Amino acid sequence: MVSRRMLLGALASGLAVPALAWAEGDNPTPSVLTRKGRRTRRALKSQATDKAALDKALAEVKPLEDPNAVEPAEVHPPAVSPDEALGRLKQGNAIFARGGASIALPSLVRIAELSKGQRPFAVIVGCSDSRVGPELVFDCNLGELFVVRVAGSTVSQEGLGSIVYAVEHLGAPLVVVLGHTKCGAVGAAVDVATKHVDLHGALLNMVLPIMPAVLEAQDKHPADLQDAAIRQNVRDVAARLKVADGTLAEKLSEGRLKIVSATYDLASGVVAFDA
Repeated sequence: MVSRRMLLGALASGLAVPALAWAEGDNPTPSVLTRKGRRTRRALKSQATDKAALDKALAEVKPLEDPNAVEPAEVHPPAVSPDEALGRLKQGNAIFARGGASIALPSLVRIAELSKGQRPFAVIVGCSDSRVGPELVFDCNLGELFVVRVAGSTVSQEGLGSIVYAVEHLGAPLVVVLGHTKCGAVGAAVDVATKHVDLHGALLNMVLPIMPAVLEAQDKHPADLQDAAIRQNVRDVAARLKVADGTLAEKLSEGRLKIVSATYDLASGVVAFDA
């Protein structure tokens, strides 16, 4: 009786036919004159032919690519220039601020088109405030803006990755850091700095990135510290983005990207750009 290990070893080494015959109790070296021997010889010939064909096929196979290799980024040339993108946002906000914004829903044809890919013309880094929806504020529709929102318009590492993705892979030529008047997150940071309000946990983590802007604005002794801190915060975030990632810095130096800050006025609907 042949052990399981010996049988598997024979199969792995390409000696399946003789090994199986031996395992069944046949003569391991049958005479080629017998019917059984002729069958074995034909089997061996068939094996040799198959092996030659296999060797030939393997020689023509191209080497496998490294499974760990990172695919190059899919580069999309910008549909518009940074200045053109900024102009579109300013025009859209002007329409919104005078009450003429379009709220038409996209057609099913447009939705189907967007399922195949996206080409946003701008990235909006905004606050989570329900009153400041970027698509409405800039009179835009599905597929036009790539939006990253968190209370206080700050940017985490995940947010930075989202911005780089939109710029590098989707071809967005413009990043706007958008704050707004009466921002509650900035107001909380002001209270921590001036009234020593005790925040803890997630709320404290939310306002910590805003504190430098509050302290910087406080040094200037403005009449409205919260408003000054809101504007300083978005300027600081925009400035940090310009040096936070090599891809963004390179595109900025080449003139293929613009990063600006802006503040939305809740009362008037007007966005004031710093550029």
